[in-house]
Amino acid sequence: MTLPLLRPMLAVNAQPFSDPAYLFEVKWDGYRCLAYLEENRTLLRSRNLRNLTPAFPELETLHLQVNALPAILDGEIVVFKDGRPDFGALQARGRLFDRQRVTSAARSDPAVFVVFDLLYRGGEPVLKDLLERRRKFLKEIVKPGPHIIVAEYFLEEGELFFAACRAKGLEGVMGKRRDSPYVPGQRSPFWKKVRAWKSADLVICGWEANGGVRGLGALILGGYQDERLVFAGKVGTGFDAKTARELVTPLERLSRDRPPLDLPPAYRRGKSRWVEPSLVCTVEFTEVTRDGYLRHPVYRGLRRDKEPRECVWPAV
Repeated sequence: MTLPLLRPMLAVNAQPFSDPAYLFEVKWDGYRCLAYLEENRTLLRSRNLRNLTPAFPELETLHLQVNALPAILDGEIVVFKDGRPDFGALQARGRLFDRQRVTSAARSDPAVFVVFDLLYRGGEPVLKDLLERRRKFLKEIVKPGPHIIVAEYFLEEGELFFAACRAKGLEGVMGKRRDSPYVPGQRSPFWKKVRAWKSADLVICGWEANGGVRGLGALILGGYQDERLVFAGKVGTGFDAKTARELVTPLERLSRDRPPLDLPPAYRRGKSRWVEPSLVCTVEFTEVTRDGYLRHPVYRGLRRDKEPRECVWPAV
C-alpha cells in the first residue's frame, strides 16, 4: 500500500506547568521528521516534506527495527554529543551533499531517530487513538537500537521535569494531553512546548558586512505577520569565521536591490545588503522588546527543513 504524505502536528507555546491530564517529555533539539517505513525501505521527510534520507544514510534501515509495517513514525533526528543533543553538529551534517563526506560524517557524528508518536501501524491509521494508546503501540513495535530510540515520558510533574531539563542544558519540555488525537499539519493546544530559552525561526532578509576576518557583521531578520514580512531585528553573534564564510556565499547568490520587508524609520539602510527571503535560521534571545524586536539574539544555525512562510513573528 501507499502511505499518505502528512505534515507533523505542531505545538503552542506555554509556561512551565503541571497537570495530571498531560504527559511530559524532552523537547529534542533536532530536525522534526516523519519516518515512512515499508517492508523494504525507510523514507525520512521533514516538516516541509523535504526528503532527508540521503543526508542520514545510517537511518536508511529503520524499517528493520520496526514491526507492524507499513508504519509512519513521528520524531526528531538528533546528533548527541556528551549525552546531549548538539544542534550545531546536526546542522553540519545537514550541510553536506557529497556522498563520501556524508558517509564519513555518519560514522563520526551518527544521528539517532528519537520517536515519540505513531500515525500509521500495519498500514492502518491510528491518528484518532488516544496519545497514551499510540505510545503503548510504539513500545510494542519499535526495537530500540543505535539509531532509533523511543522517547521516555513522565506524568503530572511538568514543572519539576522542566527544572531538571533546564539544569541539564536541554532545550525544554513538551507537554501533551494524554487523551489527545494526532492532528496532522495543525498547531494544537493539545501539545504545549515549554522552552528553557526563548528561540525563534526567522527569515534572513539581508546582511551587513564588516572588515574583519568573518566578513559578516550581522544578519537582518524578519518573520510573517498577517501574510506580511515584518522586521524582527538583527543578529551579529553566534557565528564564527567558518560559519560566516559559509553564509556569505549563498547570501551573495540571493542578492536583490531593495529590502523584502518594511523597516523601522530609524533603521540605517546604507550599509545593508538585501537578499531574497528564502533562507531560514534559528536564533535564541532573551525577550521581545516593546517595539517587537529581538533582544540579545544569538545565531544558532540555518533551518533547511523549514519554509519562510512558517516563520511567524512574534513567534507562536
